[in-house]
Amino acid sequence: MTLDPAWRRRREAAIKYRPKRIRLLLVAESPPAESDRYFYFEGAGAHEPLFDGVCEVLFEERPQGDKTPYLKELRRRGVFLVELKPDGPRDREALGPYVAPFVLNLYELAPERVVLVSADVHAAAFVPLKKDGREVVDVRIPFPAPGHEVKFRQALRQALVRSGLEKSIRRLPRKDVEGEA
Repeated sequence: MTLDPAWRRRREAAIKYRPKRIRLLLVAESPPAESDRYFYFEGAGAHEPLFDGVCEVLFEERPQGDKTPYLKELRRRGVFLVELKPDGPRDREALGPYVAPFVLNLYELAPERVVLVSADVHAAAFVPLKKDGREVVDVRIPFPAPGHEVKFRQALRQALVRSGLEKSIRRLPRKDVEGEA
């Protein structure tokens, strides 16, 4: 894995919002191709479809403005996102070679539940994660690309219910969104 500046920047942003106890680990395919957009990048202009979709389910509203209050609340609720292929955007390569290192890295994260985002991630990682004894939820969740947003939200909500984490679906406190103490 190449330690290029974009990879380091994404990693540092994610570490800042990593919960001490990971109740729900979301596993995406890879980071977005746009180097200025990433799930954990702060600011109003750094929104991307996966972040927006996750927030729409967990907070029951589309995130507005600065992402920081949403990221802090995800961390507080024990929700963390990682990529199966973290070194850069996927360009049609197989995900299989990334699964074994990913499973090894899960010991450090120690997630209570794992939810796989995208059909390719589910196909590559579901069985190995189950064999490793992980509590991986068997729901196929499409990536929230244009045209799939509703299916994404429905499937993520279903996965949360199946994993017993439906109580994590609740609105973000207004004071956090409005920037009050």
